[in-house]
Amino acid sequence: MAQPLIEVKSLKMYFPVGNNLFGRRKQLKAVDGVSFDLYPGETFGLVGESGCGKTTIGRTIVRLYKPTEGQIVYRGTDIAPLDEKAVQPWRQKMQMIFQDPYASLNPRMTVSSIIAEPMKLQQVPQADIDARVAELIAQVGLKKDHLNRYPHEFSGGQRQRIGIARALAMRPEFVVCDEPISALDVSIQAQVINMLEELQQQMGMTYLFISHDLSMVRHISHRVGVMYLGNMVELADVEELYSNMQHPYTRALMSAVPIADPDLAAQTKRIVLQGDVPQPIDPPPGCPFASRCRYCKAVCREVKPELRQIGKDHFVACHL
Repeated sequence: MAQPLIEVKSLKMYFPVGNNLFGRRKQLKAVDGVSFDLYPGETFGLVGESGCGKTTIGRTIVRLYKPTEGQIVYRGTDIAPLDEKAVQPWRQKMQMIFQDPYASLNPRMTVSSIIAEPMKLQQVPQADIDARVAELIAQVGLKKDHLNRYPHEFSGGQRQRIGIARALAMRPEFVVCDEPISALDVSIQAQVINMLEELQQQMGMTYLFISHDLSMVRHISHRVGVMYLGNMVELADVEELYSNMQHPYTRALMSAVPIADPDLAAQTKRIVLQGDVPQPIDPPPGCPFASRCRYCKAVCREVKPELRQIGKDHFVACHL
């Protein structure tokens, strides 16, 4: 197998949220010791419930957040401890497509200025910027006469295309796609996904694809990681994961996927989780899923399971 483009090792991202009764600083453990690799040219899908830490992982890898602990090894260099100035050159290689195409674009800037902004920050010559902007606007399926318009003049799908063009301005190797289709109409979602796949083939990019749409993740991804309460609970090749789910949470999550065939849907039993979700501010010891797991044993409440290999490229964090 090829060498990883990015190695995420024991990544932790904690946010301070005030003091407890004894005056000690409380921390929200958004990401709590996650490890995985990203390989050149692949799409790694990341799924899980809202608040499980998916977006925080993406933002931390591209260093919008400085991690609390852990390593982010990009082509052999750990960029996790770098300060803002030292990490700046790496931003040319890593970009992000944000979830909300309405909030992620500056309403006071024209499309041309929005796409050109990353290149200006990296001090690219103006002649090269103009040529690159014209190239990008064509790549994402927009017209040259759109360049002098403002974001409010476009539909949601068109705004997301502008955001994608901005993300590709510096020809990045790695792009975090943070739910890039969730705010779009269903009729537009397929167009954006097809465009992302075509751009990946043309430019050889690596994607971290974050989404709640489990069917779309299966379509676009090569490997999939399942997150729960800041932890990676299962990781496998996409077909292996969808056909041979091992973690109880993964099974419950996948049982919620709508099935178009009514006969098959009637034969499929939905797994409804019982119990309460632990607080990420003060999570209990042991397995983070223990309070909702029907198979929970005493060891599950005492010892946190490690992500271990159970098959070829299949990893599960479960004592059972």
